[in-house]
Amino acid sequence: MRLSPLLVLLLALLFSAAASAEYRAFLLRIAKRANPQDHRLVVSTLDPLQYPTYYTVEPDEVVTYDDTWMCRGRTGDARPVCPSPRAPASE
Repeated sequence: MRLSPLLVLLLALLFSAAASAEYRAFLLRIAKRANPQDHRLVVSTLDPLQYPTYYTVEPDEVVTYDDTWMCRGRTGDARPVCPSPRAPASE
């Protein structure tokens, strides 16, 4: 039994409307190799391996992650990354 293309299209639209997007957020620590206490924290949707390929990181710096969490929704239209569920509300 073959499904008609119209039926397939309608089923695809029905299931896509019920789909929801989610993404992973990372709290990244970018530290100097010689002095790990000299660091900055960055919230990003890029993991520690992807981040240096997209943003400039000095050769003497290393990128690791301190925390990660899941966010619902999309990251389009320059929307900010959702806050960490473990972060204090004042942040």
